[in-house]
Amino acid sequence: MSEKSVVVASVLKVKHVTVSADNSISAAIGFELEGGHDLELHLAPEIMLALEAMITAASTEQAKHQPMH
Repeated sequence: MSEKSVVVASVLKVKHVTVSADNSISAAIGFELEGGHDLELHLAPEIMLALEAMITAASTEQAKHQPMH
């Protein structure tokens, strides 16, 4: 079985998050990348749900390591 190639991009800024009212895509997320390029990801509803769950879990874990103010 061959390994999949991986695209690595350094994100400078999140440019926009657009949530769709129809079910063709759930959201489009735009990024500004190093080298003057932009990237726009179109996420199906089930992918958006998975991403939201991963970000929530990562945020919860990160909060455990942050000092309380």
